[in-house]
Amino acid sequence: MTVLVTGASGFLGSRVVRQLCASGFRRIRCFVRPNSDVSALERLRDRYPASCIEYVVGNLLSLPDAIRATRRIEVVYHLAAEMHGVPATVFANTVVASRNLLEGIVQHGVSRVVLVGSIATYGVAHLPRTVSVTEEIGLDADPEKRDVYCFAKVQQELLFQSYRRDHVFELVVLRSGVIYGEGGNILPSRIGFHVGPLFFQIDGHNRLPLTYVENCASAVVLAAQGGTFPEGIYNVVDDDLPTSTEYLRQYRFHVGKLSSVRLPLFLADFLSKGIERYHTCSKAQIPLVLTPYRVRSSWKGHTYSNAKLKSTGWQQAVPTQEAISRSLKHFSLHRSSSFETDRLH
Repeated sequence: MTVLVTGASGFLGSRVVRQLCASGFRRIRCFVRPNSDVSALERLRDRYPASCIEYVVGNLLSLPDAIRATRRIEVVYHLAAEMHGVPATVFANTVVASRNLLEGIVQHGVSRVVLVGSIATYGVAHLPRTVSVTEEIGLDADPEKRDVYCFAKVQQELLFQSYRRDHVFELVVLRSGVIYGEGGNILPSRIGFHVGPLFFQIDGHNRLPLTYVENCASAVVLAAQGGTFPEGIYNVVDDDLPTSTEYLRQYRFHVGKLSSVRLPLFLADFLSKGIERYHTCSKAQIPLVLTPYRVRSSWKGHTYSNAKLKSTGWQQAVPTQEAISRSLKHFSLHRSSSFETDRLH
């Protein structure tokens, strides 16, 4: 079986390729951009000589590139998406690129598609904070009220579902929690946000919907299997998740001091209304770092169930406490090394 991984050189993608190799997949095609850093993939080539790791270099905004990448492929893992940037770029690299990929999937008769989505696509702003979000909760009807990434991911998933209704292939959508790990973002936005040197923590009792990058990659690889992993939608979050206050306590233990201010939820909601009003009146002279809709969607305290994912046989390989310690220690060591390098130069 030959599989295609888009975003293969990225934070999650390189782990997915490694776990594919470790699981015995022999033909792995990696779609990478011309300027991608493929050093991690090259190391995997050396480590797993029995696996044939090939590159397709191109851009999914090019339909010919997408069609070329999907030729003679049985399973597609679609991880590529744009998380930051101007709205037009995020939309193009997430939605337009996905449409081109889907055209290649349909043209070449790919049998199974695994899309890595996001729990940010759920419409939870109106739900009580005690709700545990399952896969039955609908997509956000107003994602543009949150941010451009959420809007693009909702449109991407709707596009995949539309193609699935009109064509013959199996579709698995993995709505991942906030992916973290060594080399990734160490202060997830579900905790709060930076304004200059000061970190604003919103609430403090919320359970963070995290998934360690290795645990998420194992779910992605498992999703290629039929039978025990039926097509459908699955939440990907870990067990025994910390509150934001517990996470920051571990951050300070492993990394060091963090200047932060905790905003109770009601105060964050109040401030967001003022920011939104001033943003409108001033014709966008200040950025919309907070909106009431974003506060209710991201920090209201919802938890996310992974029971459906577990029913497929998925098990969390790395316990949460160990994963957090690994990530924070790696960040602390890397930051110290960078500081020493800067000082010497």
